[in-house]
Amino acid sequence: MLLRVMKILTVLGSALVAVVCIAADPTWNPADAVKEAEQDIRSGHIKFYWAGSVGSRPVGVPFEVAKNYPKANAGIGCVTNDIPLRERQEEYARRYNEKIYAYITQKH
Repeated sequence: MLLRVMKILTVLGSALVAVVCIAADPTWNPADAVKEAEQDIRSGHIKFYWAGSVGSRPVGVPFEVAKNYPKANAGIGCVTNDIPLRERQEEYARRYNEKIYAYITQKH
């Protein structure tokens, strides 16, 4: 009986983790990018979104600046036929990164 309960709890726990991980992904709605950047600025969690399949790059900002901050995934190394998704991810990353870049360059 105890083994059966443990198996059920393991399955439920795994399902919960999967739901949380899926829910944590950005919507990739470019209209939300500046809002996320402003939240990250307020909380002090500065990062840059990178995109690209074989050679990833920070979208819309100089590599030399972005490499000094944590890297967020906006479609790194993923091969997909979903071109509209890739376009949304890159536009989201560009808007987010430009807001963060403006903040860090005015701060210094």
